Amino acid sequence: MSALLRDRQAWLFSAKTFAASIAALYVGLAGNLSRPYWAMATVYIVSQPLLGPTRAKGVYRVLGTLLAGAATLVMLPNLVETPLLLSAAMALWLSACLFLALLNRGPRGYAFLLAGYTTAFIGFPAVTAPEGIFDTVVARSEEIILGTVMAVLFAALVFPASVKPMLTGRIGNWMRDAAQWCQQVLQRGPAQAPRNRLAADLVQFEALIAFVRHDDPRHAGTAPTLEQLRARMLMLLPVLSSVADRLDALQRDGSALPPETATLLEDVAAWVDQGEDAPSDADVDALRARIAALRPVVDQDIEHLLLASLLLRLEELLDLWQDCRALQQAVVHGTAMPVLRAMPGTARQPATAQSPGQAAAVQGAPATRSRMQASLRRRLGWSRSDAPVPASSSRHIDFGMVAFSALSAGVALMAYCVLWIGIGWEGGGNGAMMAAVTAAFFAAQDDPAPSMLSFLAWAVVASVVAGIYLFGIFPAIHDFPMLVLVLAAVFLPIGALLHRPKTMLIALPLVVNLTALLSLQNTYNANIQSFVNAAVAMVLGIGFAVVLTRLFRSVGAEWSARRLVRQGWRTLAEAADGRGAQDRQHFAARMLDLLGLLAPRLALTPEGSDLASVDMLSEVRVGLNILQLRSARHGLPQPSIEAVDAILVDVAAHYRQQIAHKRPLPAPDALRARLDASLARVGKVPAGAHRDEALLGLIGLRYSLFAQTAPHTQRNTGTAPPLAPLPAGR
Repeated sequence: MSALLRDRQAWLFSAKTFAASIAALYVGLAGNLSRPYWAMATVYIVSQPLLGPTRAKGVYRVLGTLLAGAATLVMLPNLVETPLLLSAAMALWLSACLFLALLNRGPRGYAFLLAGYTTAFIGFPAVTAPEGIFDTVVARSEEIILGTVMAVLFAALVFPASVKPMLTGRIGNWMRDAAQWCQQVLQRGPAQAPRNRLAADLVQFEALIAFVRHDDPRHAGTAPTLEQLRARMLMLLPVLSSVADRLDALQRDGSALPPETATLLEDVAAWVDQGEDAPSDADVDALRARIAALRPVVDQDIEHLLLASLLLRLEELLDLWQDCRALQQAVVHGTAMPVLRAMPGTARQPATAQSPGQAAAVQGAPATRSRMQASLRRRLGWSRSDAPVPASSSRHIDFGMVAFSALSAGVALMAYCVLWIGIGWEGGGNGAMMAAVTAAFFAAQDDPAPSMLSFLAWAVVASVVAGIYLFGIFPAIHDFPMLVLVLAAVFLPIGALLHRPKTMLIALPLVVNLTALLSLQNTYNANIQSFVNAAVAMVLGIGFAVVLTRLFRSVGAEWSARRLVRQGWRTLAEAADGRGAQDRQHFAARMLDLLGLLAPRLALTPEGSDLASVDMLSEVRVGLNILQLRSARHGLPQPSIEAVDAILVDVAAHYRQQIAHKRPLPAPDALRARLDASLARVGKVPAGAHRDEALLGLIGLRYSLFAQTAPHTQRNTGTAPPLAPLPAGR
């Protein structure tokens, strides 16, 4: 409580919002609107602490209201004579709108959410007078639009709070956490960095980018820069994870890194630790030159393969980190987008085994080398485009869970309507409205019941406060200034609570239900019977939604986490089969989106759950190695193609087996033997870019799936492993 009292931003937001709500109420009263308190409530629903979200909610609030009004005009006149059919149509409309809202995580989904439950707000109170439905729709739309306009105007004109400071702060925190993880990886320190939280933060970062477009026009142009930054942040996670994996493999059994490599790692760690200033090109170029000098020829030797893979990932790390720092500075200072080095979606070309004469010839002909690299990218399907993958195309959507959540809300509304109609309760429409809004508002949560119970409890408190105002205070109020003063005593503290995320679910049911029950109009006409009827209907409507949600809809965090993990396994199986996303950046973005959704749920799973053994970043590495193999196989001889295809078939079968058993399983020994043998088989292929890519993909897949066992190779056994038998028909 003391922190809230000292929070100046919270009280400033509360004062702005209260002023906007009073302005909306005054205009509504002066304009003789039938329910001006709707405008007042709308101000509190639309207002957000920052300008961008307020504008976004305002735009989509208006669109949702107009859509709801049109739907009401279609349904009510045609079905009002058959109450059950009208209720069913309203419930289906709510479910359909909620389904579309849940498909879209961004602010556009708010329009569908509003369209769903605003139809109930407009339609159910009008069932007793359907002949005036057009006038009712117009009146409700006017009141909602008035409140929306006031909320946006006050947010934009009175001490506007831009999204940019919060966004730059979150970027800085993310980069510090990523730098901490990078230090731990490169200096082999204890793994304490919150890796899963880094992915979860990027899911929230996506929503903030959407709000930037509605923010101060001076900052709206930074959205493309932010998208480029987020794309590189996403790719940093699997690259750092790959570096850690390669270092673990190289230092297994107490082996030491070559001194030059160890020194390079220390210098890269020091370079990353420079802080928020964009690294100088000279320092980065010197590190790149040292990486190129240390890079071994790719051949059958496991140590060479691991070292080559490590150095390739280090070079990717340099490019991505340099770009992230440059983009961060561009966002902070509002400058133009810098020249970028890293190309999301591309993989670097490994050093190919060649004679010294060939190397000198290539180094002496940069134009020829550029043409060769461009040709190689075309053959391997790599993209040179710097355009990041659109976030919407890489989002995970659980259509089954979305449909279940949407239908559950419709069922809750329909069940209440059956009760309402069955007992002939004349004032029960208020409960139908609240059942719809409660079921819709919390539909995105795994287990909405606790939040809905809190909503119910504070709605009861709002009823008590409204009764005190209506029958204890308002009879002594005779002018508008006095009304404002007595309202300020409660609405200002509630507005401060609304500013803070931890107390928003307390403030929102308080302020919205209090405003609705006060029913402020030009004349005081409070009636105890009508008030009790409305309050009881409101509580019963919310309570009905809570009970049905608890019975049929609630699922735990662990249940949702298992669905997300199985979707990740399904994505990997599709990649191994050659289906689904075959672009490196698109695949990584999709898998990391899953990780971002999974991270907060894993934190809530009980101790001892087998989900603790799931490392989604390791699965991302498996997928990237699968894509590397699928790209490289086309340039290999037919026997090697068949060997690679056999591995991909086995990998797909392994992940499908995990899906079938609904739990993590160890990869089969047969797959490990096939990987070891294929390393030997592909290693005998004449040197070339495709062979080298295949070898790096095989060694990456081998260590991602079997991190604890070293391959049997000529170097560590003295004999070559037997070649892997191919499946029948290959």
